[in-house]
Amino acid sequence: MEQDIDRILIHRDQLAVRVRELGAEIAQSYDDRDTRLTLVTILSGAIIFLADLIRELPMKMHIGLITVSSYRGATTGSLEPQLLRELDHDVSGRDVLVIDDILDTGKTLRLVHRILADQGPRSIKTAVLLRKTAKAPADVRVDFVGFDIADEFVVGYGLDYDNHYRNYPHIAVLKPELY
Repeated sequence: MEQDIDRILIHRDQLAVRVRELGAEIAQSYDDRDTRLTLVTILSGAIIFLADLIRELPMKMHIGLITVSSYRGATTGSLEPQLLRELDHDVSGRDVLVIDDILDTGKTLRLVHRILADQGPRSIKTAVLLRKTAKAPADVRVDFVGFDIADEFVVGYGLDYDNHYRNYPHIAVLKPELY
């Protein structure tokens, strides 16, 4: 994989530190409530972020999984999000924290928020590992952000290109000739 990487944007050590910080921020934001927390994770890109983040959350929680695809096949452009797997948990009356890998166009998060809102949760907050500041729409609220990045196509730490590179331990930019 190393030969395909143009440059590392965020090193795995930086990821570990920031995920620990996010865990503390999230725990503090739910600390003063009778929390019935459900983490709704958007698969597949957020799975590694979720695995590391939940180990930093010292509270009881449920985990719900939903699969939405906005990048299908060998593409770097976001398509209309397609719901591939419905949420496997009832979130009515619960505090929901949506976990996603990246906020880009906002289409995926809009869809997921709409689906969740129809179920009547007590609250909905969102945590993303990455936010592309140049593209992130103002109407998509994100409560917790790991890193703000430029508008570059990134892989690693769960993010993929054509279902490859999810296991790369850093956030990296691929060599342009590969996509």
